[in-house]
Amino acid sequence: MRSEELNREFLAIKDAAYRYAVSLLHDPTLAEDATQDLYEKLWRRRLFIREGTFRQLAMVSIRNICLDLMRERERRRQSEPPQNIAATTNEDSELIQMVGKIIATLPEREREVIHLHDCEGLGYGEIAEIIGSSESAARMACSRARQKVKEELIKVMNYGV
Repeated sequence: MRSEELNREFLAIKDAAYRYAVSLLHDPTLAEDATQDLYEKLWRRRLFIREGTFRQLAMVSIRNICLDLMRERERRRQSEPPQNIAATTNEDSELIQMVGKIIATLPEREREVIHLHDCEGLGYGEIAEIIGSSESAARMACSRARQKVKEELIKVMNYGV
């Protein structure tokens, strides 16, 4: 892949890669660093990148970079609070924060899948390649995640907990 093609392709996916990194790391600053590291790694390997596989390669790479950062953070035992999601109105803001807190309690795999599908708009085939599972497993994880979010949201709305 030539330099111009790499730059064009990277500009097209950098926001999605950044949002995915934020969803995994819960830290915008670390996510920016991870996205920069992603560009650097892709730049060094640009001659080996085939056309048509760039998006999947970039998303798998950002996931691996984030997992490395999370392992390093775990070794140091530093935990970061989840990033709050901003909204336009108070009611929307409260609802989005509730959903964000519920999603933050999901298992890692389900949290990743629901973010990639519902926030980034990726198909289950692409998600399966990114997380290293089958398409049906990705679809099932997303379904489970949505069901858990729905159940918890109903509990909160009914009981005010």
